[in-house]
Formats: sequence, C-alpha cells, structure tokens
Amino acid sequence: MRYRVACVGRPDGGVFGPAVAAYLPRLAGVAPTELWPVKGGRGRDPIARRRSEAAALRGVAVGRTVALDERGAAFTTEALARHVAELELRGEGRLTLWIGGADGLDPELVGAADERWRLSDLTLAHELALAMLLEQLYRVESWRAGHPYHRV
Repeated sequence: MRYRVACVGRPDGGVFGPAVAAYLPRLAGVAPTELWPVKGGRGRDPIARRRSEAAALRGVAVGRTVALDERGAAFTTEALARHVAELELRGEGRLTLWIGGADGLDPELVGAADERWRLSDLTLAHELALAMLLEQLYRVESWRAGHPYHRV
C-alpha cells in the first residue's frame, strides 16, 4: 500500500514531534509513505477554519480517502492489517488519510471520505493522532511483511 498522510499543522513541532520523526522513516522503509502537512485555517470562526483546512486536505488527496474521525470504524491492529490487504486485493493501491487540526475535520470532508477510521474513543490532540497513526501503519505493514514488530 502507498500512504499519503495529510495533516493540518506542523507535524514536527510539540511533544509528539520526536515520535513522528521516529515512525515516518520506519513506515516509509516498509511502504511508500508521504507526509503532507497543510496550513491551519486562520481567523476566529472555527467553521471557516475547518472549511479552509478541508479544501487544503482535499486538494492533496490521491487514491482512496480515509478521514480520521471519532465516529469512524474501530480496528484492532490485526483487523486493520487484513482490511488494508483486502483493499489492495480490490485494486486500491493508494490511501490518503486526513487528520484535522485543533477544530477537527469539516463534516463535509468527513462525509466525502471513502472511509472513516477512529484511533481511539478518547479525544486526541491532532499531533498525537498523527504519531499514533504512523506507528499503527508501521505495525500493520510489519505484520503484513511477517516482521515480529507487530506482536498482535
């Protein structure tokens, strides 16, 4: 699978920057992966900010789209690995995964996504969601490659 992770904001800042910096090259070593940060929306209106961010996220999408959303499908790591394998068997070779900013994803963008996944029942900082997503995708690809890292 080829991954494009499109996220709002700077992925290298804050306390989760080192985790992103650690897992991005690991994932890219087992599956072609691109990280596409887009600028966060400006202004006081959160709806306008989300719409601006949605346009930027939509603009970098390739292949099948996945919105990371709290109401999305929950997977175990093994189930996610099987799901990714099934997508490839159906001819879906590219996934763009959208991570919203501090205000979340625009509801219209979520509705336009081919799939919705959730990483947790908890509300996560978007930088933490990025680090968790990269780690889980690395774990998924490790499982698919027969590498012992997955430990599921």
